[in-house]
Amino acid sequence: METTKAQNCDKDTDGLKHRLPTLGLMVLLGAFLLCACAGTGASTPNQTTQAEYFTAFDPVIFATRPHTEFIPGLTGFQQTTEYSCGPAALLSTVLYYKAPGFKADAETEMRISSEVGTRDPATLKPGEKPGTTPPEITTWLEKNGFNAVEEYEKKGDNSALEKIRANLRAGIPTIVEWIDLAGHWVVVVGYDDRGTINPDDDILVLADPYDRYDDHPDGYNVVNAQRFYWMWFDARYFGKETWRTMISVTRK
Repeated sequence: METTKAQNCDKDTDGLKHRLPTLGLMVLLGAFLLCACAGTGASTPNQTTQAEYFTAFDPVIFATRPHTEFIPGLTGFQQTTEYSCGPAALLSTVLYYKAPGFKADAETEMRISSEVGTRDPATLKPGEKPGTTPPEITTWLEKNGFNAVEEYEKKGDNSALEKIRANLRAGIPTIVEWIDLAGHWVVVVGYDDRGTINPDDDILVLADPYDRYDDHPDGYNVVNAQRFYWMWFDARYFGKETWRTMISVTRK
């Protein structure tokens, strides 16, 4: 019996000897794969990678595309408070027109805010509402050397979008207020109908003072035109929904 055990042990040892080269290759292969992963920056559970979900808007390429209308050089000055989108949209517009006495800085933005009468939510008096109303925007423009035409559209027939396109073809900025962020002023600077008769795929380009959500804080925001159209209303200042406020701005 002892001889049999010894013989069996010898057989196991011989088998192990035959398997050692294979085991060695497996160890070497595992080490190689580990190094390869480390070399290519493969993430581990303790690493995070910043994902980018939005494509950067290129104004140069957009301006050369067929079927587009675009006002180059008008970008959204980024508002420095949570309530000053109206003054920031005004500043964006007057900077485009190169009006004297205006700089792209917070001091000028706050000066416009004071002149317009924009209200800080933190310091509201009884009965006041925060932000800036359409008549306040129009009045300030008229006092500062601009023609400002304030219009509304509630028919739901896309005529307001056609008005915007006509303004764009003439190089006229249109300041609009929509329900984004519970009420937000922007300037429309571009439109692309993509060469189709179906308006559902049309695109608007906005000079947005609150450009923080598309991975590219360049002062532009791109939105589907129909989605914008049906979110283009105000529910804050008039006691009822007021549809499609737009202010066309030209020099006097």
